[in-house]
Amino acid sequence: MANIRVAIATNSLGKSAAGHTIYRKIQAAKTHGFDGCEVAFECLDAHAATYVSLPSRNDRLLTAAKDVYEFANSLGLELIALNPFGAYDGLVNPRDVDLRLQEAELWCQLCQAMHIHILQICTALYGIDESKFTSDPNIIARNMSRLGQLAQFYDLQVAYEAPSWGIHGSTWQSVQEILDLIKMPNVGHCLDTFHIASKEAGDPFNSIYPVRENGLRNIHNSLYDLKRTVDLESIVYFQLSDATVADPDQKGYPRRDMAQPPFMTQSRNCRIFPCEENRGGCLPVIDVAKAVFDLGYCGWVSMEVFHTDMWEERRSVPDDWARRGMESWKMLARRCGLNHTKL
Repeated sequence: MANIRVAIATNSLGKSAAGHTIYRKIQAAKTHGFDGCEVAFECLDAHAATYVSLPSRNDRLLTAAKDVYEFANSLGLELIALNPFGAYDGLVNPRDVDLRLQEAELWCQLCQAMHIHILQICTALYGIDESKFTSDPNIIARNMSRLGQLAQFYDLQVAYEAPSWGIHGSTWQSVQEILDLIKMPNVGHCLDTFHIASKEAGDPFNSIYPVRENGLRNIHNSLYDLKRTVDLESIVYFQLSDATVADPDQKGYPRRDMAQPPFMTQSRNCRIFPCEENRGGCLPVIDVAKAVFDLGYCGWVSMEVFHTDMWEERRSVPDDWARRGMESWKMLARRCGLNHTKL
């Protein structure tokens, strides 16, 4: 397991809207021992907005990307992924597909500027115009093949993720179905402990029984199938998080949306790191992590959480969460029986 390297998502170290710059977040990741960072597009976009003298959005983003790479590189920190590209996989109208591929090409160029090798895409999610999307796996596969071909031109891997509230794809199995259809070596899974555990076992608003009846049986059956079905080489990278129970009334949540799916409410506001049961972590995410590592996975892992605390303006937010993320990784590695140098 010596090849495992550990990253943390930039948007897990404070919200840009709360004044937490991408510089501060990258510095916090380095200070607390991470090998790399996922770059959230919103963090890059906030940095790009500071280049007010540049004439176009593309110019601002590409300049920001080069700047962020140079800063991370000066610290010896690798930028591993750009995410989350979305509103694409199940598009029906060819013109809509072409327009999103134009945006995807910009993202590929941003990856190139940041020396990133992974472009992450999620399945279609709440907030889109659902009439423009289909669940037809053949159409999704056709679209994903085009994205994969574009990514190949830039020597990128595409990490395909199914959030637990996805409209037409909300499980690792739904992603696997598409991967089986396209069989492209540079398109694979982004597995996430929260999404797998919440979808199979979670009850996001139930403070008494946050794991559904038969939830543990469901998760164990899913993980049994995962170990028999998922090719180790198809896992592009692995994201780690847990969650606390969410408030159905969203009291005090920074972005209240009473129409959003329950798992989305929990994900946006309540994601914490694995092994933080003392802070209310309640999902069987260690089971998920152990199943993936038992496959022999030894690529990038990334600590990716989303919490109301990210919106706090206090200067310590990036360091607080980077510290917690590394402590979580060390505990999880022990509980999964990994022999990792960071222990």
